[in-house]
Amino acid sequence: MKSKQVTVILPVHEITDQVEKWFPLSIQSINEQKELPSSVLVVCPKEISSKLEKLLTNENNSNIKNILKFLINDTGNYGFCDQINFGVSNCDTEYFSYLEYDDEYSKIWFKNVNRYISAYPEVDVFLPLIVETDPLGNFMSFTNEPVWAKDFSEELGMVDNSILQNFANFNIAGMVVKKDKFVSLGQLKQNVKLTFMYEFLLRLSHYDSKIMVIPKMGYRHTNQREGSLFVEYQSSMSQDEAKFWFNSAKKEYYFKENDRKITYDAI
Repeated sequence: MKSKQVTVILPVHEITDQVEKWFPLSIQSINEQKELPSSVLVVCPKEISSKLEKLLTNENNSNIKNILKFLINDTGNYGFCDQINFGVSNCDTEYFSYLEYDDEYSKIWFKNVNRYISAYPEVDVFLPLIVETDPLGNFMSFTNEPVWAKDFSEELGMVDNSILQNFANFNIAGMVVKKDKFVSLGQLKQNVKLTFMYEFLLRLSHYDSKIMVIPKMGYRHTNQREGSLFVEYQSSMSQDEAKFWFNSAKKEYYFKENDRKITYDAI
């Protein structure tokens, strides 16, 4: 069965050993869904599209061959947020999700999403309950689950602005979001380093978007992967700079514009 309303966006900007290892598994996790999404857009520069295609076999994309498309980003902007925003601009479904190339959906994620969309049409963003693992696949922690604990949120299962002001550890990887809401509120902001996911949730919640965590295991996220954006930030960013970007997220979310100039100048 195929969902008629969700497009998956998977951004890749270069070919590395990590991409060769993880990308086929990410695609396979879509291929194995109990209910398939409407389409899959792999967003990449033209020069690597054929190489990515060669990484796929009939085993890991047999069910999605007819809905899998390599979307060439020729804008010259290959940052993660730019890649996602470019994919959304080419998405023609009511909802979209994004998958990082080193992560995997659980087999029941879209089956769950379809039922929650039907039951909660007023919800703008559905977040998965994320299983965080290290690069070897060992369990590290759960993410997004506190909203299902007693007295944590004002409405059980919902992420609101007051929670986010005091608790920043929410992850939007694997989310399913209404395209129109995403676009109208400014998309992801490339100008916010490190905390762009946090800023995005702050912005949506500030403008009264409903954000719900689906209480089923929906997504496996590889944490602390060598070469990842956040490991790069950890190794190169001072505590003062990291604090600056968290504070910037809390200030920036009032603005719907896509990008404004925000820079950190070390004292």
